[in-house]
Amino acid sequence: MRHLAGRVLIAAALPVTLLAASPAHAQSSQPFAEPAAAAASWLAAQSDGTAWNQDPATTLDAVIGLQAARVGGDQVQTALEWLNDTAVLDPYVNTTAAGGAGFNAGSAGKVMYTVATAGGDPTDFGGIKLAEETAAAQAANGTYGDGTALSTAWAVLGLSRTDTPAGEAAATGFAAVQCPDGGFSFGDVDGGDDCVSDPDTTGLAVSALTTLGDPAAASLEPAVAWLEAAQAEDGGFDGGFGENANSTAMAAQALLAADRPEAAERAVAFLLTLQFGCDGAAPGAFMYTNPEDADFGEATRLLATAQAIVPVSGQDLTTLDASGSAADVPAVDCESADAGDGATTAADDEESGSASWLPWAIIAAVVVIAALIVVFALRSRRGGGSGGAGAAAPAGPNADGAASGGSASDEAAGEDTDEGKDK
Repeated sequence: MRHLAGRVLIAAALPVTLLAASPAHAQSSQPFAEPAAAAASWLAAQSDGTAWNQDPATTLDAVIGLQAARVGGDQVQTALEWLNDTAVLDPYVNTTAAGGAGFNAGSAGKVMYTVATAGGDPTDFGGIKLAEETAAAQAANGTYGDGTALSTAWAVLGLSRTDTPAGEAAATGFAAVQCPDGGFSFGDVDGGDDCVSDPDTTGLAVSALTTLGDPAAASLEPAVAWLEAAQAEDGGFDGGFGENANSTAMAAQALLAADRPEAAERAVAFLLTLQFGCDGAAPGAFMYTNPEDADFGEATRLLATAQAIVPVSGQDLTTLDASGSAADVPAVDCESADAGDGATTAADDEESGSASWLPWAIIAAVVVIAALIVVFALRSRRGGGSGGAGAAAPAGPNADGAASGGSASDEAAGEDTDEGKDK
């Protein structure tokens, strides 16, 4: 009988425990009402007044982030004026002096893309005829520069914003370096069996392929399918070092470009779990991973934030539009971000108040029912004992497993005996 009463109480306690542990109201993991604007505010503050880290590559990523958020127009122009200096730009797009292969079509394409998005002339910038040089850097197989998908993608994206966009030959170039599984690799130049796809390069390639239209369809669809298959259950993407903001951001913007809204939404939701809230170390910024690397975490925030802003803003590299950008960058207003809109907060409070009594009412009902069952069972047991000889025989010390010296088999046998009696 003790087993029956105990099991009834345990069964009653389980839903009580689950209800008590479950929140009556789901809490949002989004720390800001406008996460892209908050990220842009943090990103803008990392500039030294002219550029980011005095580095063209980092500065271009930061500028693209501000363009996607459509803020910081003045800061964008200041950064591009800094870049529009042959002494600054030439080492970035011409690597011969540093022992490189010469003209870097990928870097030139990224400059063209950023300048054109800001409304400038991308064909002749920093004393370099970028469009002509990039077109001349196309190889016989259709790729650009060093022949990788990465360089080809930026070259195609840059040319897509000029009067001389890349043509069908570029689609052939992508097909030449596409991995057998449909994705693209950072450094592969032949698409052989040793080609290892990664989400960063594949995401960038998808955006470039989308600008090429029908000629690129044969490469575009497998690449998008690879991204969808590579997405983790929580929406993130692993670029080889665990799920991270950069890989997820590049994949997310590609999914937007390829019209895969559900997958893109999941990726953006993952990104928002990496954004520092108002009480974080860098409000508005994005972590590369969570938790951050103890040694390099802080250093990775800049690029992670710049790239995350693009899909979090709902934009992609194929169609990114910076028109109507605000001249300045709004500061992060943590107080209003926490409070939210007054009407919404009031509605939430009303809903929370009206629903908060429900779990406790259920708990009370379960407890009352459990108590009634126990009382009924005890009375039934006593009634059965007065009318039957079998019920009068007491169980031995091991019959219910109560004796401390009983073996496991004794306890099992005793429990079975009591269960038989209770039935």
